[in-house]
Amino acid sequence: MRYVLAIPLFWFTALVQTSVMPAFPVFGVVPNLVLALAVCWTVACGQREAMVIVPIAGLCLSLLGSQPVGVALFAMVPVLLLSELQALRLTPSDFLLTVALVFLSSLLYETVLLVALFAQGETIGWLAAFLRVILPTAIVSVLFTPPLYWLVWSRSQGLRRIRAYV
Repeated sequence: MRYVLAIPLFWFTALVQTSVMPAFPVFGVVPNLVLALAVCWTVACGQREAMVIVPIAGLCLSLLGSQPVGVALFAMVPVLLLSELQALRLTPSDFLLTVALVFLSSLLYETVLLVALFAQGETIGWLAAFLRVILPTAIVSVLFTPPLYWLVWSRSQGLRRIRAYV
């Protein structure tokens, strides 16, 4: 029941990312809002919820995106792996950890998408792709992280207060 909000939220975010954001590129790239939201949710709510949320996010993006079905879901796997860093408490703030994880996850996500294109026989200029697509997308995704983090953090705080009364 606690994931009832997640499905429409990720579906709407994927819809905005795939249909609206390409019309308004930031620094020539489209931010990966779904990935950033999944990372924010993972940091705010823990890895247990991430095991459900990340596949939902990948599936929504895969169904609405232009890449083959399942590639976005596969490219989201690094989010689950990087969520282990939360347990190490490398930063004093969850927000700083979220920003770092969005950056790293975005780099890995875009790289996995390029590897999938390469596996399909496309010719990839790896250095040009890194400098023109992967790195700028990671930076722009980080710029969109604060409002997404606030949305998820406020939701998780509200749920914590409700659980405290039950």
